[in-house]
Amino acid sequence: MADEDAKNPDNYEEYLPTAEEVDAWHSSEEFDSSSGDNAAAIEPDDVDANNDPILSEELSWDDDEEINPNKGLSFSAPAPVQGEILVPLKDLKVWENHPAAKSRMRAASFEALCESANDPAKMPPLEIIETESGYRIIDGRLRWVAFGMVHGTTSDVSVRCQIFNGTEKEALEKLADSAVGTTPRTQIEQARAIHNLQRVAGISQRAITERYPVLKKDQVSRMTIAARTVERFPQVFNLLAEPDRVPIDTCVKFAQWVKAASEEMRADMLKTAEALESEFIARSGSGGGEPGLLKPAELFDAFGIEIEGGGSKSKASSSAEVSDVLESIDIFGEDDTPVGVVEKLDERIMRFQLPDPSSLSPDQREIAAQGYIRQILDYFGLKGTA
Repeated sequence: MADEDAKNPDNYEEYLPTAEEVDAWHSSEEFDSSSGDNAAAIEPDDVDANNDPILSEELSWDDDEEINPNKGLSFSAPAPVQGEILVPLKDLKVWENHPAAKSRMRAASFEALCESANDPAKMPPLEIIETESGYRIIDGRLRWVAFGMVHGTTSDVSVRCQIFNGTEKEALEKLADSAVGTTPRTQIEQARAIHNLQRVAGISQRAITERYPVLKKDQVSRMTIAARTVERFPQVFNLLAEPDRVPIDTCVKFAQWVKAASEEMRADMLKTAEALESEFIARSGSGGGEPGLLKPAELFDAFGIEIEGGGSKSKASSSAEVSDVLESIDIFGEDDTPVGVVEKLDERIMRFQLPDPSSLSPDQREIAAQGYIRQILDYFGLKGTA
């Protein structure tokens, strides 16, 4: 690494949380030390003989209710891997050829990493390469910084490591593949990962929010609802041109409609899905090009479903030139009450939906403004007092 800060991890204090921030995080209500992590894991959804979800009145449609945050297990210590070795923390440095060698060293989940860093055995092994200068990290630099904050960068504490089995050239190729050749996870893919942690691994919502503090409790609930809904109704969401990019908000609103609908309405909805699928398949096979699958904003209209704040209503309020909303993210105030919405229109285009100030008290305006400021600071990877 070329600059002095990169060579000496002791100079990373600007990336580390202050003692006041750590104390405040430990004492916050969201991360109460009381735990129900040893409770039973979440039961899997009911399925029929073909392993398909059962659609009946016996199936609970209360998915939009808050999940018990303490129901489930905590994260397990990663199992040993073949070829794993223990290396003193003081002998590890970030590889100067890593593409993120000069990037910021603190992620949104850094506080949670520091909690786990108290016991390095609970963290997955760092992947390292042995160079002429010593051991260099090619995967796990944020964990390395967390270890340094908790134990001190000159500590002899043992860190689990796995040596990269290849040349430096092959390591560079691997890093390039990871940086350039992969596709970032979409919101629904992240939601499916969170849902699987609860459904398959039995991890509690509380443990998830501790592990990933960038997610609030209600966000985890909404992500779980969205993932369940897509799994239960693939015939509906497969009608989208890009089902892997369906907004969380669309899935949650659809789940709320399903919960309130009668059995007859649900049956009609499934028949409509079959008819639309046949129509799209026929259109595609006729040589007409693309099958004409739906955009998220068109989904509710195609089924004749009236959703408050969804469908054509939200589309009509937007300008004629913007693309469809890919994701709607709530902006929260100090008391975790939604104060507004930020809409993702494209990978790099977001739109803020501002509340009407005339309907807010001065205190409410202040809380809303701070919520929007925090959203902007988070986007740029900054921390502020707002």
